[in-house]
Amino acid sequence: MKKVLILFGSKSWKTKGPFSDLKYQSCYENLYSLASKNGVALYRASYQWYDHKNNIFKYAWTFKNGVWERASEIKPDLIYDKTSFRMETNLFKEKISENYPIINDPLFTSIADNKFITSLLFPEYSKRCYLLTSSADLKKSTALIKGTRIVLKPLSESGGKGVQIIHKKQLESILIKQPLLAQEFINSSNGIVGIMKGTHDLRTVFINNKLIYSYIRQPKKDSLLANLAQGGTMFIIKNNQLPKSIFPVFKKVASTFSQFENTVYTIDFMFDKSQKPWIIELNSMPGMYFPKEEEKCMEKTYLELIKLFKNA
Repeated sequence: MKKVLILFGSKSWKTKGPFSDLKYQSCYENLYSLASKNGVALYRASYQWYDHKNNIFKYAWTFKNGVWERASEIKPDLIYDKTSFRMETNLFKEKISENYPIINDPLFTSIADNKFITSLLFPEYSKRCYLLTSSADLKKSTALIKGTRIVLKPLSESGGKGVQIIHKKQLESILIKQPLLAQEFINSSNGIVGIMKGTHDLRTVFINNKLIYSYIRQPKKDSLLANLAQGGTMFIIKNNQLPKSIFPVFKKVASTFSQFENTVYTIDFMFDKSQKPWIIELNSMPGMYFPKEEEKCMEKTYLELIKLFKNA
């Protein structure tokens, strides 16, 4: 049976179990059970548990017979990377990649998850980003960005972390402590014609450039950030409901990254008042969570992922 290790961030081995959030635990239990039925043994480990001298993972969690079990001295056939962008994490991944194949390729991840780079790769579908390293940069970019509001965001974070939507009159109070991006605010309050009304973003999920599923995220009351991690809600839509205007974007992204094999990524969109789609970001590590009412979509996605693991 092929061994695939799902690589995560910093984590203590002394915890009672691998998860603190039961809803995510339930989804992963479904994934591990489905993988086992299809000839793939899944393991879960922190990058900190990798012993580069002996080329093994000292510890890992696995799910068998309805129970999470501890495992040791794991030598997987493949790594599925689910770590967040951190300098320390990247150094560990470099060492791991010398001995194990990784999905996604770390180079692909570094490109796709960098919002500044992707804005340059897809300028016709992206609002221009301005790189800020000082208050002077912020002042210059503000004069060039249309509208009364401006979006400030980190280069590589996901889940809406660090994103600020600021009125230009408030920018004098902003301190630039790390590199940030400034971008024009997109007013998505008209929704997506024929699908939904109101502020939103649309996430489309791909495995090996194949569109697997799509869902709308809407922000909680009095918020403009639709990410689930920020309290937003989601509902899945059928692929045949998607606006035709985003399909050329799919082709462009697939073509741009065609030299990379075995890819998993998302493209997030907002539609402005004229219904033009704009890329908000790409994400090389889509979440694994599905609500209970979307079990069919969950199983379809997990089976595609398992197929990728088996063929990689």
